[in-house]
Amino acid sequence: MARSLSIAAYLANLGVADRSFGPNDHPPRPAGTIIWARCSAPDQLTIVETLGRKLAEDGDPIQIIATLHNWHKTRSNRALPEPQGKETIRSFLDHWQPSMVIWVRGDLDLVMLDEIRSTRVPTILVDANGEGLDNVAGGWVPGAMRSVLAQFEAILTIDRGSAERLIRAGAPADTVLIAGAMEDSDPALPCDEEERQELAKAIGTRPVWLAAAAHLGEWPDLCLAHQDASRTAHRLLLIIAPADIRQANDFADMMRGQNLSVALRSEQHDPEETTQVFIADTEEELGLWYRIAPITYLGGSLYGGGCRDPFEATALGSAVLYGPQVSPYQKHAARLNAAGASRLIRSTNDLGKVVETLLSPDVTAEIAHAAWDVTSRGADVTNRIAAYIQARLEELET
Repeated sequence: MARSLSIAAYLANLGVADRSFGPNDHPPRPAGTIIWARCSAPDQLTIVETLGRKLAEDGDPIQIIATLHNWHKTRSNRALPEPQGKETIRSFLDHWQPSMVIWVRGDLDLVMLDEIRSTRVPTILVDANGEGLDNVAGGWVPGAMRSVLAQFEAILTIDRGSAERLIRAGAPADTVLIAGAMEDSDPALPCDEEERQELAKAIGTRPVWLAAAAHLGEWPDLCLAHQDASRTAHRLLLIIAPADIRQANDFADMMRGQNLSVALRSEQHDPEETTQVFIADTEEELGLWYRIAPITYLGGSLYGGGCRDPFEATALGSAVLYGPQVSPYQKHAARLNAAGASRLIRSTNDLGKVVETLLSPDVTAEIAHAAWDVTSRGADVTNRIAAYIQARLEELET
């Protein structure tokens, strides 16, 4: 969600390597309601940011200040370093004066929670999965874990098993709610609707598949997969969005060497009927290609080296397939796999076969619908939690 200019400037300065920050060094506190979101892992920041956008939809002056346990300057535009030690934690609380604390998942810090308790700030535990309870320092003391978990006025768990584990650990049953997993994806990538309509008209009824953020070293596999799948669908069009658009001409040269008809977006605005491979060498149009292609292969996922978030494609209705190297999006891929909402490729030899299978509109639609269900459930959970927070904040103001 939007931050004040002073906070944005402070976060930018955190990235400066030679700048040191003390326990009382804080940016000016903006007016309005502050919520402190304590995160233990970087992937939780997306959950918090999504929640922040939901809370901002009503226009209320609410800002979420996220802190990260193992902070690094590469996260400086998204989170503050977590305060460490009683004095620093107390200074943090005194400065920000949060109206509520959101504790994301587990990794319970008894010192921090004790300082929060002393301020009587309402605290909720969200996206709780019951993990990390065995690692809490002092948790072996009789009644200690029960006391810690009783501090949360609400514990929102991802499933029934997590709820039961937390209740067994000492959480009051009347505070534990099964909410589901929160949405942890960025906003849908945009596109120019006029461009989409024009491109869709040019492509017509041709079957299309997309290689998103493809690495140059993958060109032989993409070429072979396209040739294999084209035996079934002779008018098949492959769109390649290179991970590095400076390598677009290299992609084109390699594939032309395999007797494929190749066009570049920068030279030819739309693919022609005879175009077999269309290289998308223009900036910030990935949202367009996801909307155009009903099938997306995540480049980089077969050999590693980085790939796009599978939720990017599924949120826009494209069925995804990928190799085993999906870091750092393993959790998203696992959720899609568990729901039968994606296809995992074990080797390069399988790429063409899977693409050919997905050319069936019924199969693609089934996968895309299952993927939409996975992502939409998370959005519903986030909406409900945002509504709970807003209602609780209204109670505190009265």
